[in-house]
Amino acid sequence: MCDALKKISALNCRIIVFALVVLLMGSGFINPHLTFADDSLTAVKPDYGILAGEWQRTDGNYLITVDDVQADGRVTVAYFNPKPIHVAQTAISTQEGLIKLFIQFQDKNYEGSTYKLYYYAEKDALAGFYYQAPMDKTYKVVFIRKNK
Repeated sequence: MCDALKKISALNCRIIVFALVVLLMGSGFINPHLTFADDSLTAVKPDYGILAGEWQRTDGNYLITVDDVQADGRVTVAYFNPKPIHVAQTAISTQEGLIKLFIQFQDKNYEGSTYKLYYYAEKDALAGFYYQAPMDKTYKVVFIRKNK
């Protein structure tokens, strides 16, 4: 890029390139969480395994157990209220720099209900939203790790 700007001094060229990188980062075209390794561009992957364990909701006897966490986002989740509720779908991903746990239920009185929870490392907590499909209502919820 600097070769195309030969009439501009080297310092001005570096300033222009820096400004373009900042502009592209701000618009989402460049991911600031990317690093260079072995001359190739690779994304820094979060450790999804941090979610493994038992999580107790702060407002009741609701319990999530997270096992068999895979790097590709596959995970085994069980849910209890306090009896087991059938978990139909789960996934772990990232959203805006946070690890996201998605859980969807398919059981009596839970058809289509979901959790969208985000992991907050500084509090070792999962916080997000519970969508109660039969009532078409969404609630803010927090889970804390049961046994540290």
